[in-house]
Amino acid sequence: MRGQISIEFSILLLAGLIAILIASAWPGLYGLHKTAVVSSMSLAHAAVAKMKQNIEMVSAGDVGTKKIIYIKSPPGNWTASGNELLFHHANFNITVSTNCSLSIIMNNTPINKTEVISVCIEKINSTHVNVTITQ
Repeated sequence: MRGQISIEFSILLLAGLIAILIASAWPGLYGLHKTAVVSSMSLAHAAVAKMKQNIEMVSAGDVGTKKIIYIKSPPGNWTASGNELLFHHANFNITVSTNCSLSIIMNNTPINKTEVISVCIEKINSTHVNVTITQ
């Protein structure tokens, strides 16, 4: 009976393999979610910063100044309230905001997936900038 293992040893070996699998898979799956959140937050922050920078450049120009930019945006909602520019991602509960020098008029636009969006920024008078997002 050389070369055979007992049933107890087989069960013990199988239990050990399952324990190792569970111990390594659970943190790995949690880490993947956390990595996705951090990546989405980073992309949202960069998108809001680029939008603010371009709004400030247009606000320095004359009435009627228009600029079209392209921004890589994560999924979420772009909104504006007064001079505050907001990006909210509901799945990860992220809100990134910034204050601009002029009041912003914006079409509230939901973005369904990570994509490059086209943004038209136009200075309509000395106190307001119109921001239109198209996909």
